[in-house]
Amino acid sequence: MIKDNEKLLTASKVAQELDISTKTLNNWYMWYYDDTIEKPKNFPKLPDFIQEYPKGPRYWTIEDVVQLKKFQAWRPTGRAGVMGRVSEKYYGTKRYAKKETKDEG
Repeated sequence: MIKDNEKLLTASKVAQELDISTKTLNNWYMWYYDDTIEKPKNFPKLPDFIQEYPKGPRYWTIEDVVQLKKFQAWRPTGRAGVMGRVSEKYYGTKRYAKKETKDEG
């Protein structure tokens, strides 16, 4: 239950603090909770978020943002990074070609 005097941040505010998108934040948690993916040893744990009901808004504390920043600094990036499978699954592998423009010469 959320306490009235507790300062909580929404996923959007947390994403702003970390300079990431909410989709990236979601991917981190999908990776973290996916038991089929082998996790590296000694990686920083993601903090639990507060959610009052299923599919409801998620909230984090300021202290949670500190933990998330540690995770952000640790995580390898790119498709070869530890979250490549999650990113590939949700973003797909199709690359979009640049739109061709006609030369007006």
